[in-house]
Amino acid sequence: MKYIFILIPFFILSQKKNPPPYITTLSPLTLFSTQDGETEGIWSFSKVSPYDFKLLAEDSFTVIHLGENHPPIVKTIYGTIATSIVGTPSMAVSSDGHYGLVTNHTWRGFDFFDSLEYPLNEKLSLMKKKMDTETVYQLSNMIFVVDLEDPEHPVVDKIHVDDVPVHILSHPDGDRFFVLGHESFITYTLKNGKLVELANSEIPFGQGCFWIHPNGKNILASRSKNWKTKETIAEWFEIKGDKVIYKHPLEIDPSVDSEYKIMGGILRITPDGKKGFISQRTYDNGIDFADVLVADLTLEKPKITGVVKQVGDGVESFAFHPNGKLAVATCLEKTKNSLAVIDISSEKPNILYYLDAAGGSQGIEFSPEGDKLFLGSPAHGRIEVYDVKGDFELVKNQKFIKIGYGHNSLSIGPRYFSNKN
Repeated sequence: MKYIFILIPFFILSQKKNPPPYITTLSPLTLFSTQDGETEGIWSFSKVSPYDFKLLAEDSFTVIHLGENHPPIVKTIYGTIATSIVGTPSMAVSSDGHYGLVTNHTWRGFDFFDSLEYPLNEKLSLMKKKMDTETVYQLSNMIFVVDLEDPEHPVVDKIHVDDVPVHILSHPDGDRFFVLGHESFITYTLKNGKLVELANSEIPFGQGCFWIHPNGKNILASRSKNWKTKETIAEWFEIKGDKVIYKHPLEIDPSVDSEYKIMGGILRITPDGKKGFISQRTYDNGIDFADVLVADLTLEKPKITGVVKQVGDGVESFAFHPNGKLAVATCLEKTKNSLAVIDISSEKPNILYYLDAAGGSQGIEFSPEGDKLFLGSPAHGRIEVYDVKGDFELVKNQKFIKIGYGHNSLSIGPRYFSNKN
């Protein structure tokens, strides 16, 4: 009996399979990454070294199917959509994972964009561009719908918008999509892959980023009269039917040692809907460390009640783990990024540690089960992967997923399988 007791563990160990030599997920998922060709122009620009300002790269998107029993299925498509890195690092995937939706806009905000020499005649009026149903202009106010199931990933719908659509998100009801512009919120639904407008709601100021509350009844958004000269502040909206109604700005409680700043406004709501995280500053890197403002959304009149001090040299994006304890924020630096890992389980969120991240990191998402974190880098043309160990431990995976250059947004959803497949 002694020998049997000893041999059983060895037998069990011999039956364990080696982990597969590729990135896997616990359930079938689709990642939808968009890439801005203008990024090459932004980072190549120099007032000192010679530069001809010719923009060669086309905008693109990458569809990545992940699962438990196969290597990543990856395809990048160039020239069929337009998108901009000037704006928010997330777009929309339909609740069933069938479609990816991405906005593009004409708002740039930096003077050096005026020097870029685009492949197409971007000086045409928006009206003439609107009449041209075939050409994809990089300076246009449009929404594109991409079929994420079809292996060729065709653009099944594209529409021009009479606003500057900087951000699009899906509503928790799974049926509607909300688009944020400089003058309005626009509500859409999809009918057989085609966008149908449901409502247009005017808003007081131009907006930069928003997030829909998990209750489906409210929106937290950032706005600025002029984000280059005026501080960007957070505001509270109510969803009534298909309309969006402005309620009030989020005041900063006097007990909070922080303030709104210029060029901030990237934000996200925790999955339980209790808190909102707001970046104090995103751009102008190399100046100082930016804070993250924390809003209490359980109050009758939500306001800023907390702060995570000196998170990074510009905070670009947030993601929250399904366990409700762990948050991450991408921190922009001049040449390389870092990832701030934050404990949000306590009353006052605390930074636990930092990890390396590829340059210019933008979109960031946890898998639904919370075993993986995905982070997109425009400078390195990749989706980096972090494995989650326990409640607070992230381990950077040496494997990554190649995407097009100039990543500017990342969205995640279930992988869609139609009856025909």
